Amino acid sequence: MPASPASSRHSIRALPHANNRLQLSEPPRHADPLAERLHRKQRLAASYRLFAELGFEVGVAGHFTARDPIEPDHYWINPLGVPFSQIRVSDLLRVNGEGQVVEGQGLLNTSALELHYDLQKARPEVVGIAHLHGFHGRVWSAFGRPFEPLTAEASGFLDDQVVFDRHALRDANGALEQDRAIASAAFVERFAANNLLIWQNHGLWTTGETVESAAWRFIQADDSARAHLLAYGAGQPLLPRLEEADRAPKARREFFAWLNFLPLWDRIVQQQPDLLD
Repeated sequence: MPASPASSRHSIRALPHANNRLQLSEPPRHADPLAERLHRKQRLAASYRLFAELGFEVGVAGHFTARDPIEPDHYWINPLGVPFSQIRVSDLLRVNGEGQVVEGQGLLNTSALELHYDLQKARPEVVGIAHLHGFHGRVWSAFGRPFEPLTAEASGFLDDQVVFDRHALRDANGALEQDRAIASAAFVERFAANNLLIWQNHGLWTTGETVESAAWRFIQADDSARAHLLAYGAGQPLLPRLEEADRAPKARREFFAWLNFLPLWDRIVQQQPDLLD
């Protein structure tokens, strides 16, 4: 479905403001569910283009989904094997709760069907779920440790992150649990209400109440992983002493995660307008 110019343009400069100050405290939503669906699909396609630029694509690994606003138990995802740098709105697949493609043409990545669907089902506020194979996030995950407040960006994950060790899941005989439903349930339970999950020896997962906030969090998380690797590789970094006032409320973090995505959106649609096709 072709994008209309009006629905595809949404920059910080166009947001409500007065006296050069932003007059908005939460991301806006479209009253028309069809307009909201198109909005989410456009941001999803744009995110894949950005992830390609940032080097988050490794073969056919990685997936980023957006909950459908009309059928909330469905989600949109990229077709398997199409390069992130070539993803368009019209390429996206809509998948139902049974893991069947109900809209779109292309191969479906079945490696994470339960994880995305079960996480959506458990957390109705979540719209975007991102898991890409960014290099720095994969390396940091090998430590099985959460981020520390080394930088302002890493501080954004304070009280909002968990570590998940898939290899700790064992059956009654002590063997690695192979049942995907059991593993998915453990994954969702561990994720809880957090927006960052560090899957030990695998990589990063982020969530958001918008596609934009989930995408930005993933970019921010991989950047934080890189900062941690560099800092600890150089020596023993100093950690700030944080006060309670330094811990921003989750609603505020959600808004600014969304807001930080907007300049990236403006740039990528100007440089690669074909993503809106």
